[in-house]
Amino acid sequence: MVNLITKSMSQQKKFGLALGSGGPKGLVHVGVIKELVKNDIRIDFIAGTSIGAWVGAHYALFQDVKSLEEITVGRRKEKFFALLDVTLKGGLIYGDKVRKILTGWLNDSKFSDTKIPFRCVATDLIAGKEKIFSRGLIVPAIQASMAVPSLFRPVLVDNSYYVDGGLINPVPDDVVRKMGADVVLAINLDNCQTKKGFNLKNISSISRVANRSMEILRHHLAEATLSNSDFVIRPQMKDVEISIWKDYFLGKYGPELVRIGERETRKIINDLKKALK
Repeated sequence: MVNLITKSMSQQKKFGLALGSGGPKGLVHVGVIKELVKNDIRIDFIAGTSIGAWVGAHYALFQDVKSLEEITVGRRKEKFFALLDVTLKGGLIYGDKVRKILTGWLNDSKFSDTKIPFRCVATDLIAGKEKIFSRGLIVPAIQASMAVPSLFRPVLVDNSYYVDGGLINPVPDDVVRKMGADVVLAINLDNCQTKKGFNLKNISSISRVANRSMEILRHHLAEATLSNSDFVIRPQMKDVEISIWKDYFLGKYGPELVRIGERETRKIINDLKKALK
């Protein structure tokens, strides 16, 4: 008990975590949280967009990084990657499978059930504005935040239709700041490194062009709004096409993404500890 009190007293400031969008690259978020927990960093607020919303919701509810890692890269990972088992043959995906999987993990939990205050971001198609979910059932809000346009049908929540929050606020550091965080760490998973692999043959692929376009949009939108962050992690990762998400990440690269998150967090951990005193 004395040890726990000492650790709590060493962190005087409120710490917020902003988990960005980025599809299966969101496994980096697991590594970030894992390293923060390892270093006894208390997370006081979490906000997430798209895959960041799911990772954030799970940790905010259960505060169990071992369970989170087991679901995403451990022996129970198949269901997690079923979320990414997308096919373009039939057009837009309804998302019933996604809701069933999310409910299996998060049950009928509400925002008021979280151990850590949590928010997630989606894009309101009708109002054309950002929607910050903060009350009610968590699963519909997460599904809305993850509804990538051109892949999933818009999600109906309380008489409005929503799509991926990455269109409007890919890294919600401003949301975390408004929740009360003194120090904010943001993770921007999208990067705009040159893709030399694009050529006349594959640039005609609608899915590849759409994926790359979304990546560029989210990256620049996030970078333009990261002024609310005290620390930003921008991990450099291998390129991943939508069509090979599942097979690619069911291999060895899933655990590698978690390690990338751990490694990038270690680079800032000492400065972060100082900022939180």
